[in-house]
Amino acid sequence: MTAVRAGAAIDVAAVGKRYGQRRGSANVALRDVNLSVQSGEFVSLVGASGCGKTSLIRMIGGLAPYSTGSITIDGDPVRGVPKRLGFVFQDAALMPWRSVRENVAMGLNEISKSLSKSDARSRVHEQLELVGLTKFADYYPRQLSGGMKQRAGLARALVSAPSLLLMDEPFGALDAFTRLRLQEELALIVSESNTTTVFVTHDVDEAVFLSDRIAVMSASPGTVKEVVTVDLPRPRLRRQGLLDNRRAAELRDHVLRLVMEDQDHQHGSGDQDPDSVGSNGVRADEVPTA
Repeated sequence: MTAVRAGAAIDVAAVGKRYGQRRGSANVALRDVNLSVQSGEFVSLVGASGCGKTSLIRMIGGLAPYSTGSITIDGDPVRGVPKRLGFVFQDAALMPWRSVRENVAMGLNEISKSLSKSDARSRVHEQLELVGLTKFADYYPRQLSGGMKQRAGLARALVSAPSLLLMDEPFGALDAFTRLRLQEELALIVSESNTTTVFVTHDVDEAVFLSDRIAVMSASPGTVKEVVTVDLPRPRLRRQGLLDNRRAAELRDHVLRLVMEDQDHQHGSGDQDPDSVGSNGVRADEVPTA
């Protein structure tokens, strides 16, 4: 079994993000964002489109620079992609010419030199078992359903036992039934590990089910409006268990009200959506300013 390692602690302090525009002005996407995530916590980012959820998670993961403030992981400033990081995007981004087993093994690249071939095979097998893909290890991405591809992407992200897992709308493109099933599988995985997880979603019920806390973001410019503690008992392994839970309903309604307060304002503004990025994750006119 892969050893359980301590989750990372994240501190986002007074972070801002500006995008340069063609006429020399700057679009302020994020301003004075403050958020602390404790080791082993599951924190979701929710908010209306354009509030900067994706921008923030990419900056935490070292995939995009921030303009002001600081982001640290375990006390170390984020300068580039941190070690022991797993990232799951909405698109699983599997290599089409590699089997599921080979795609998952790619997640070992950072630590491959420290593992024997036997240990590497064991880690890959363990993750395939965890996400229910053992029987499909030799399949290629073209032979998989959308949900199976996301399972493979999650296994690839977890195979190196990361201290931090960043997930950007990983279930957003799936049908409702598959999405519910994968939420339950993720809840099981989280319950068995100490991996710190930051999860971007538009689905408030999903956030309530999975999270220890929910950071609700407002837009124009984006900032953390309120952090809501999800005081529901764990483990939460079945969505069915929350359907008639009064406290879960109260939390969902509170988060929805916070989001909807900004919805009309967001639709009435002409600001560029900082969450709208190309397939390569980079906006065509993105020019970060100091």
